[in-house]
Amino acid sequence: MKRTFQYGVNNRVSPATIELLLRERNKGKTLRQLGQRFGKSHERIRQLLAKHDRSQGTLLAESTVAAKLGYPLEWLIKLRKDGIVNPMRQGGLWLYSEEQVSQIPSLIAEERKCQQCGKPRPPGFHKFCPECCQYRKKHYYERLSPEEKAEHNKKAIAWRKANPERWNEIQSREYRKRRASHRGNSQ
Repeated sequence: MKRTFQYGVNNRVSPATIELLLRERNKGKTLRQLGQRFGKSHERIRQLLAKHDRSQGTLLAESTVAAKLGYPLEWLIKLRKDGIVNPMRQGGLWLYSEEQVSQIPSLIAEERKCQQCGKPRPPGFHKFCPECCQYRKKHYYERLSPEEKAEHNKKAIAWRKANPERWNEIQSREYRKRRASHRGNSQ
């Protein structure tokens, strides 16, 4: 379906046509595709867009945005793939407007929150912050201060005295596990 430009007074392109051009361009259409659709050269389309599209300002490539903001490129790619940010694709590059670039830090901060407590989580922690991480909860003893370790040992000794049957059960199970692994290693 080929469309032609609608001209207004003094051979100017109508605002409706300009609006349609801008909308199609923001969807990722190339200048050549727009030129074929409207029956004009890609250079004429570029001129019209340059003249009438003042809202976008300068466009920055994805790698430039990542370097400028100091984020890993993978974080921007994830935002784009999740549909949170919609940059324009042009000439094989993903281009971001200044407005989008200014929104990215708040979007990344929202994405990088701990799923349990809502605190920011550092790189390498995919769902939880270090305090909420399941591994740290499971292996927390090695990260305790000497005072906290002493307090922990007092509680453990008190529990052993209060639950001698359960303690003997745990000890015998651990003994059987060590013995079985020792036998497996020596064969």
